[in-house]
Amino acid sequence: MLTKEEKKNLWLCNLMWFALLAWLAVGWTEDGYRETITVCPTKLVWQIPCPTCGVTRAFLLSAHGRFAEAFHMNINVFFLIPLYIAFPVAGIIGLVTGRNIQIKMLRLAEKVTRRWSFIVPFAIFEIVAEALNLYHHFTIGMP
Repeated sequence: MLTKEEKKNLWLCNLMWFALLAWLAVGWTEDGYRETITVCPTKLVWQIPCPTCGVTRAFLLSAHGRFAEAFHMNINVFFLIPLYIAFPVAGIIGLVTGRNIQIKMLRLAEKVTRRWSFIVPFAIFEIVAEALNLYHHFTIGMP
């Protein structure tokens, strides 16, 4: 049985998935990645990118098969794309089999992300992502 918190998390994750899908549909044109709206508070307030700046544009680039440019836009995209694909697939499989695989994924993610063996490498990865974003921001003006 799902707890109230798990139900809320499941709804939020699916809502975020659909929101990104809608955002990708709006910016689907070949050059749509150039026309996205900046909603990042860090970028709006201090005019510097955060570690996730450019992820939406990187999603758009990868949707068009432009993986090198997507990687250049933000390296987080290659961590997020498999999750973006796996989550709805798990939902569909769960509907067919009668099991809630998405909630199992969320429980596993919560368990794994609380371990130092995950936190430290992930923090290092995000520091590298931020360093790359800052480098691109100050050298070529993106993301």
